[in-house]
Amino acid sequence: MNILLIKQTSLGDVVHATAPIRSVRVAYPDALITVLTSTTASDILSNHPDINHLLTFDRYRVKSDWWRRPVWTLGHFVETFSAVRRPYFDLAIDLQGSWKTVIFLWAARATRRYVKGRWWFAEGFHQPMAHAIDEMGGVLELAGIKSCHSLPMLSVDPHVAETVSGMLPKLTSCERPIALLCPFTRWPTKNWPISKFALLAEQLAEEFQVIFTGSTRDRLQIDEVIAGHSPVSAVNLAGRLSLTEFFALAARSEVVVTGDSLPMHVASAFDRPLVSLFGPTNELLVGPRNDTAKILRAAVDCQRCYRRRRCPRACIDKITVDEVRMAVRSVLEQ
Repeated sequence: MNILLIKQTSLGDVVHATAPIRSVRVAYPDALITVLTSTTASDILSNHPDINHLLTFDRYRVKSDWWRRPVWTLGHFVETFSAVRRPYFDLAIDLQGSWKTVIFLWAARATRRYVKGRWWFAEGFHQPMAHAIDEMGGVLELAGIKSCHSLPMLSVDPHVAETVSGMLPKLTSCERPIALLCPFTRWPTKNWPISKFALLAEQLAEEFQVIFTGSTRDRLQIDEVIAGHSPVSAVNLAGRLSLTEFFALAARSEVVVTGDSLPMHVASAFDRPLVSLFGPTNELLVGPRNDTAKILRAAVDCQRCYRRRRCPRACIDKITVDEVRMAVRSVLEQ
């Protein structure tokens, strides 16, 4: 069997896709599995044991530069089209189902095509109120593949794990377990206030080595909040870790506290004790399912509005520091 799988959207969604990828491998242990993903997500799947061949499409660069570099954009499309048309696939499955991905499903030379959503040229599965992993599993079922994994699965490169292990003693002299705090998401409305993360860090500092992570643009804000709550011995690694190094750090953390973002999915994939803070998004559709995870939502009438920039209710702000601290204690006891 020669199989093409397509999933190239946000990083957390690609982590989710590792569950159906494993289901495909279980169904066809000897198949040649090719996955087409976005360039930014390639590190998530580059060493995945269930994937034989990884193709990438630089969708974010195309989105930002198509009008400035039309020749490059056209060439990149042609190159990717050629890559999916060169082999002949027995089975092609689009686990994303947006117009940005179905063009490659349409272009692929395949005996059978399946897609998430409704598209005229392929058999589709559309159940938007199902959990993201279950909806992808529904697409697999159409193809006759049993969906046998409901949790994402990641692995850590041993060399990267060694690098992170060597890094940590230089940052802190204590031998306490790590509490990993990831305060920022891509949507401002999904962010629990950084001031509350600082208060939580104070409460955790006696028992844990507190480590903050985030992107480069988050670093200054985290530095300021740590400085304002001294003498909390927190370490700020925002912008200092590669994606794979973050995986290694998450895998060895004693507990992870985060909003609805990539770190939540990574912690779930490594089955780490996890506290997930939800506001405008629906935890039933994307939340972690591990027994070691606890989802927190403020006891208010939140509409799951999915507003990205501003929500007048600011539901996530109503979650208290005490509630999060109690949730941390609960997942650790589990």
